[in-house]
Parts: sequence; structure tokens; C-alpha cells
Amino acid sequence: MTSDLAVADNPLAELPVGGGLVAQLDKLLIDLGFTAQWAAAVEFLILAVVAFLLLSVAIGKVVPWMSGKLNGYEGRLTAPIPAVLLAPEWMVTTLLVKAGRKPGAIVYGYGEAVLALTDWLQAALSVVLRFLGSVGKFSRQIAIAVLVLGFLSWNSSSCVADSQPCISPVQHWMG
Repeated sequence: MTSDLAVADNPLAELPVGGGLVAQLDKLLIDLGFTAQWAAAVEFLILAVVAFLLLSVAIGKVVPWMSGKLNGYEGRLTAPIPAVLLAPEWMVTTLLVKAGRKPGAIVYGYGEAVLALTDWLQAALSVVLRFLGSVGKFSRQIAIAVLVLGFLSWNSSSCVADSQPCISPVQHWMG
């Protein structure tokens, strides 16, 4: 006999990714005789291990691979930026020339600033891609840091079952 109240109060069931599976697992564990708190603890451990494994693979394999594939294409990746940002300059210059006026220094300065920004972004992207190519060496440490930060963010921004006043998941588990 499933306790729907205990399942409804489980903060893990409200997660945006996997919350439905957690609710189903919650019902199963409670049917097997687990208390709601023990079921939540088991589910938390399962979610933490799965998330750690997924993050470790993503950070250790996928990110360096993707970085290697994108390295050398910084110019192509930043090419749309001046195309979009220089459109207003082109329109102003076109209107001024049609009106028989010469574009002022501010128009040319804007164009130079956009090109300088694009060059800086291209250089920064090159540095970022080289850095991302080396993060695979620290995939476990980065995965742990991301998990801890994600948990802290989730805990500080979630309320159990939309409680008033807001009760965070950790307060719910401790209480």
C-alpha cells in the first residue's frame, strides 16, 4: 500500500529531469517497506551516482572531443558577430550617403570597436577551446564541484511541495 502523501512530499520528485522516475521509484521503495526518509535517501544516492557518472563522461570525453573538433574554427564561429553588429552602421552610412552627407567619426569608431570586439572574442574563444581540451584530466573533480554547486542551487531555490513558508529539501529531510 503506497503512501501517496510521502511520495508527494519527496523533494526529489520535483526535479525537472528525472522527477517522474523518482516518484515511481519512491512508490516502489515505500511498497517494499522503506520509510519516506529512507526512500528519499536511497534515491538521492542513486541520483548522485548517476549524475556523477554522466558528468564525468561528459567532462572527461565529450568536452575535450568537442573542443578538439572546434579548435581552428574560431573565425567561423565568430563571423556572425560583426555581420549582425555592423548592420546598424551600414544602415546609418547608407542613409547618410543618400542624403549627401559624410558619415562622422562616431560611425567609423563604432565599426572599429565591433571589429576589435570580434578579434578579442576570437582570441578568447581560442583560449577557452584550448582550456576545455584539457579539462578531461580533472573530470572527477569538476563533476563533484558541479554536483555540489547544483545541489546547493537546487536546495536554496526549491520549496517542498510549494510549502508556505518555503521549506528547502534539506530542511524537510532534517525535520
